[in-house]
Amino acid sequence: MKRSGLIAIALCANVFAASAGATDGPTYPNRPIRLIGGTAPGGSTDTIARIVAQELAKSWGQNIVVDNRPGAGATIAADLVAKSQPDGYTLFVGGFGPIAMAGSLYPKLPYDPANDFAHITMMVTFPNVIVVPLSSPLGGLDALIEQAKARPGMLKYGSSGMGGSGHVFIELMNLSAGITSVHVPYRGGPPALTGMLGGEVDYVLPAISTAQGLLSANRIRALAVTSANASPRLPSVPPISSVLPGYEALEFHGLHAPAKTPRHIVLQLQQEVAKVLRRPEVKERLDGLAMDVAANTPEEFTRFVKKQIDTWQKVGRAANIRAD
Repeated sequence: MKRSGLIAIALCANVFAASAGATDGPTYPNRPIRLIGGTAPGGSTDTIARIVAQELAKSWGQNIVVDNRPGAGATIAADLVAKSQPDGYTLFVGGFGPIAMAGSLYPKLPYDPANDFAHITMMVTFPNVIVVPLSSPLGGLDALIEQAKARPGMLKYGSSGMGGSGHVFIELMNLSAGITSVHVPYRGGPPALTGMLGGEVDYVLPAISTAQGLLSANRIRALAVTSANASPRLPSVPPISSVLPGYEALEFHGLHAPAKTPRHIVLQLQQEVAKVLRRPEVKERLDGLAMDVAANTPEEFTRFVKKQIDTWQKVGRAANIRAD
């Protein structure tokens, strides 16, 4: 055989060996994954993060660590992930505030919510609920609006943070009703509820899952939900739209990776997360938390994110919602 033929055979063998080595090498995931959330433990972001982490750990046999990094409306956590190595091992469990609202809230936001992430999947959607202490004189949403009109700027409400759903959803309600109230931001939904019980604010708009414990213990009372219709989890609680027709606002939680994360890792994450969310025992647990499984594709979730940013930027401008 001629020398050129031997060289060709050797080159083919080397290519085959390299290809085989790539196939036989470490596969994703081969080390622990961090799910970073931007709120305090106990809120809805933390809840869905821990459910998904537990199920992914079962599926993959890897530790999935939930890392809570509250502050600045969850933008600190979002920025940390956006600037992380795009290898699928640092992921963001995001929601309304840091994804849909932050771009209009912070004029110098250090990340681009639409373009600095690979939006993997929207995991769940759910309404929020207006709650007051059991001793509150506010017997319903009508009474709250009446008092706000009679005493402009006197009612105070707490939220999980500036620009979060508990803040912006109430400002949308205020715009619709023609009222004003004072916003008091906390570092998460549970601290806001604690502040309300301590008399620091008059009402709060947390996720149903965050308020469930106190509602079940009969320590707080629900006035209205933010979904277009009554929630099957709180069937006796009317929607805000029963007083303010056309009102609807839903919170969501999704999974995001840094923008340049390889496509095959994004798809693997989406497929595995969708699979675990649709497990009967997981769906049952999420239903008990008033969360509806979405599990959409990266393309669908990316379109949703861009539409949400456009919609809520308009509300932010109308209500003059800006971070200090």
